[in-house]
Amino acid sequence: MHRLSGLDAMFLYLETAQTPMHIAGLAICEPPRGYHGHPFEEFKAQVISRLHEVPSFKRVLKPTPLRLDHPVWVEAEALDLDYHFRKAALPKPGSWKQLMTMVEHLHMQLLDRKRPLWQYHVIEGLEGGRFALYLKTHHACLDGGGGVLALDIVSDREPKPRDPYPKPEIRLGAPRKPGFFELLGLSFGSIIQQQFDAVASVPAGVRALRNVVRSAIKDRTWDLNAIKPAPRSIFNDRVGRRRAFATGTFPVAEMKLMGKAAGATLNDIVLSICAGALRRYLDERNQAPTESLVAAVPVSMREVGDTNQSNQVASIFPRIGSHITDPLERLAYVAQSTKRAKSQMADVREIVPRDFSIVGAPALAPLIWQIVEWTGVNTMVPSIMNVAISNVPGSRRPMYFAGIEVKEFYPVSIATHGVALNITVQSYVDRMDFGITTCRDICPDVQKLADLMMEEFNALKAALMKQVAKAEREKPQPDAPKKKAKATAAAKPRKAAKPRATKAPVEVPAEAEAVAPALNGSANGVAS
Repeated sequence: MHRLSGLDAMFLYLETAQTPMHIAGLAICEPPRGYHGHPFEEFKAQVISRLHEVPSFKRVLKPTPLRLDHPVWVEAEALDLDYHFRKAALPKPGSWKQLMTMVEHLHMQLLDRKRPLWQYHVIEGLEGGRFALYLKTHHACLDGGGGVLALDIVSDREPKPRDPYPKPEIRLGAPRKPGFFELLGLSFGSIIQQQFDAVASVPAGVRALRNVVRSAIKDRTWDLNAIKPAPRSIFNDRVGRRRAFATGTFPVAEMKLMGKAAGATLNDIVLSICAGALRRYLDERNQAPTESLVAAVPVSMREVGDTNQSNQVASIFPRIGSHITDPLERLAYVAQSTKRAKSQMADVREIVPRDFSIVGAPALAPLIWQIVEWTGVNTMVPSIMNVAISNVPGSRRPMYFAGIEVKEFYPVSIATHGVALNITVQSYVDRMDFGITTCRDICPDVQKLADLMMEEFNALKAALMKQVAKAEREKPQPDAPKKKAKATAAAKPRKAAKPRATKAPVEVPAEAEAVAPALNGSANGVAS
């Protein structure tokens, strides 16, 4: 038995038919030449052999008595493998657009809460002899980092599948179910413990308040704009059931070089590209706000070495410079904005709640969310964010399922009321694959936004190349060596020459000189 944390449980409470709270990955697999196997059967057999290695695969929800506290995970008595493993086929010709349509359809379907909250689909018939895996798991089970850990278990790092690890125990009979009084005691114990924790956290709260005040005084640029609500946008609306999904890919090597050339982080590069694409997308519809959009950017609270797959995230809310046309100015704005947001998170990190209990939350929270959904009240008041943008570190090594390599891996995420657009980027080997998840009623031409992101990537790279080249030209050149004059006895000593004035070098990041050849070498390469 394992109690859900408050954050895990919130993904259950906020779920309705219009707002599914599962996340997924879309893996594109390419069988080797001469392959005549059966992808569905082979994939299914490999995952089944490792089910005991991923606890969430065999857990099912059980409510607490009177719904006093969050539900608990208990071991399922049996798994209906026909429910958890599904097979589908694309109609000919098996185009990418047909695959996107199928993913949109699958992603709008809720998971059955009477079963373990995951479902894997094998989609055959993709052009080029390929097939796709749509791997869906409820966000209450794990976050992005936990999803990467689970994938690392069920996949292989080389074509030859490894043997499954031994099962930790051999048990006779059905798994034990917690009784009424055991669950009741757990509920009251959790609620009482939360009160003690709240009292114990008072010193940490005082320290956090001190840190915030100190940072506000130290940062002379701090003003009321830092706490202004986000501007109104088309993405701050209610969502319907239908989903829209689009994908794209950035090359990791070039993204890192761009970050070094600009003296920015990889996350800054991603946010700047997204902001440029959103600015153009909204501007073409005459719906671009005059102020910068605000993004909710998840920040992992997971400690190094922590293999727990539950949700361990918080969020920062930087302004992403969507009102700025010039890509370099926008990137500088984003870097400053994220630096400030991270500093603010560091000030309060000690008091960010990892768990919380509210008496009756399982009954009250879904009811309140239903009222919000019916009335749309959250779309009528100022919001702290417009879009969600995530950057998830993925596998650095190729993944294999049943000996077949995964060539591409696209994240599929959540769109909800008030935040109808989610852009998630996930690294995979030498790629940064991104998935855009939204509501079809709000953003029906989502592929247009994905195409604009690729154009903004190329625009930012070209601007950085131009900046580096300009810095190279303006860098002072060393004086050429002069020929020595022949010494003669009659020669008179010359007066010392006055030092020459030289122009100060143009300030560019120190790494720019090193990455200039690499950026120029990739100038003709366009990410696809």
